[in-house]
Amino acid sequence: MRVQISPDAVAYICGNGGQLWVWAARPRMCCAGAPVLMRAATQQPAGLTGFSAVPVPDVRLQFRPTAGTQPAVLEIALTGGRRPRVAAYWDGCLMAMV
Repeated sequence: MRVQISPDAVAYICGNGGQLWVWAARPRMCCAGAPVLMRAATQQPAGLTGFSAVPVPDVRLQFRPTAGTQPAVLEIALTGGRRPRVAAYWDGCLMAMV
């Protein structure tokens, strides 16, 4: 898995503890066949285990694979204007392609 992190995302992550947790999850309100969406946070998510360290310069990245699969490219970017947050993309998509 190759990791691409935008410079503004690196600055945001470093300013918020230097660690990033990335995982895929189904929406809280789901029906059968709901897509698995990528999630990213600078705090460890409560109740989730199975994260593995991924070597990335300047950031301590923890990634939790979905169904044992990983994207070819994991992209990390900063989104939001007034309330910035980190977003993760599985091969360019917000949905995990599993």
